[in-house]
Amino acid sequence: MEKRYKKDVLAFGRRLKALRAEAGLTQLDLELQSGISRTEISKIENGQINISFMTIVKLADALDLEIVTFFDNNNSTS
Repeated sequence: MEKRYKKDVLAFGRRLKALRAEAGLTQLDLELQSGISRTEISKIENGQINISFMTIVKLADALDLEIVTFFDNNNSTS
């Protein structure tokens, strides 16, 4: 379970980083739009912390995405 957890946390972080870059946003831009600190965004993108569902909602809202986009493996961004 621990191995899968680490893999999934890292995958989510990579996906967030790719979606943020695709939107043309820096971590600071995302901080300003989401209310989540740049430091926390960096930790999420690097798979260093577990996040709450509310954080996922805030990120999706800031990026103008549906929540499922973070978990959609069929999307071209990876």
